Amino acid sequence: MNFDHIKALPGFLEERIIGQDHVIPKVVPIVQNGELGLADPGRPKGTFLFLGPTGVGKTETTLLLCEHVFGDVQKHCIRLDMSEYQNQESLGLLLGKDEGSRGNMGRFYDRAQGRGFILFDEIEKAHPRVLDIFLQVLDAGRITVASGETLNLCDFYIVATSNIGAEALMELKNSPLATVERFIEDLAAAELRPEVLARFNVRCVFQKLGYEAQKRIATIMLKKEMKLLKAKGYHLEIGAGVLDIMIANGVEPRLGVRRMRGTVEAFCREAVRKSLLSGQPTSGTLVAHHGSLVILA
Repeated sequence: MNFDHIKALPGFLEERIIGQDHVIPKVVPIVQNGELGLADPGRPKGTFLFLGPTGVGKTETTLLLCEHVFGDVQKHCIRLDMSEYQNQESLGLLLGKDEGSRGNMGRFYDRAQGRGFILFDEIEKAHPRVLDIFLQVLDAGRITVASGETLNLCDFYIVATSNIGAEALMELKNSPLATVERFIEDLAAAELRPEVLARFNVRCVFQKLGYEAQKRIATIMLKKEMKLLKAKGYHLEIGAGVLDIMIANGVEPRLGVRRMRGTVEAFCREAVRKSLLSGQPTSGTLVAHHGSLVILA
């Protein structure tokens, strides 16, 4: 067995997960155990609970783990938004409504070819019956759909995310990480069933992103956009004031950096579009100008 790829996981995450360095040493051993065949047989390869406010990297961390282990995220990451499973009738959506159907789980399972990551987003919103199904997945690594077929989930990693305590975190932004972690885990224990919490290999609390982390994320996204535009023939560099505009428009107190990617795309493409339509140069340096971006040749 070639161990080079799985050995490279910490470095891969360190380059891409911004402002949550404490999470990496918690998740890496579980994934490495899973890929080396050291996970418990008869259960998922690894189970993670990611706690914290919106827009701080919980979903992004899941996608990065899936990308490194399985390559094709679209194929191997099953994303289930628990806000769509808030009543008992939604079980039919998840598992199928009659004997001939397999629900979303069956469809997504086939697409992933029986291996990958399953992301239960905002688990606290799930109906209690859906939570029962979730417990079955964590415990036995299998789920039975309406057709009677039992799906084997032992080659999957299970991730649940929760925004529990997001409002309270606004008051704890200057507190030590250990204090924040204890506080959020106590809230999670009060809101989620104890038997749910007990079944996760790892619980990680994601903290609010500081200004330096926001700048790094904006820079990464700007570089990706510059690369995309370069492939279309527009050669641009990041100039004065651009980062400030991205942070001012792409960061919100309650949404974190969730809007950053869309903000970067909108502002950069607006600058190129306006230059094209006015006959101005479309290559040069992007700079801030009266709240927007312009291109200086």
